[in-house]
Amino acid sequence: MKVLEYSSNNSGGGWWLTDQNWRDLEKAGWVVDWQQKRFLGALATEAKREIKENETLSAILLEFEKITGEDISDEGCSCCGCPHNFTYKSSGEKDIYFSGDSCLQYMYNSEEAKLSKRELLERL
Repeated sequence: MKVLEYSSNNSGGGWWLTDQNWRDLEKAGWVVDWQQKRFLGALATEAKREIKENETLSAILLEFEKITGEDISDEGCSCCGCPHNFTYKSSGEKDIYFSGDSCLQYMYNSEEAKLSKRELLERL
């Protein structure tokens, strides 16, 4: 079984997903870990979604952006870190963690997406 886990970070002193974002993720098939009471103002900070056999990791990441209106590659603030953190889990394989710019290589499944901004500009 393949699962994508999402963890939100209170980057810059605020949550990047709204209560409605969490509800919308749940409607789309994400399993939201609802808090018993608000945690620093948030109703939820984590969710996961099973990746079905005919789906790709890239498609799920794009789906997340469409549902939330967020850019998952956002780096957030320099002291708090990235607001969007993902862990890809597949039976028998090592877990893969990614956030910020590193999301792009899984979103676009391209060798160029693994390059730094500088390396990309040098190729232009």
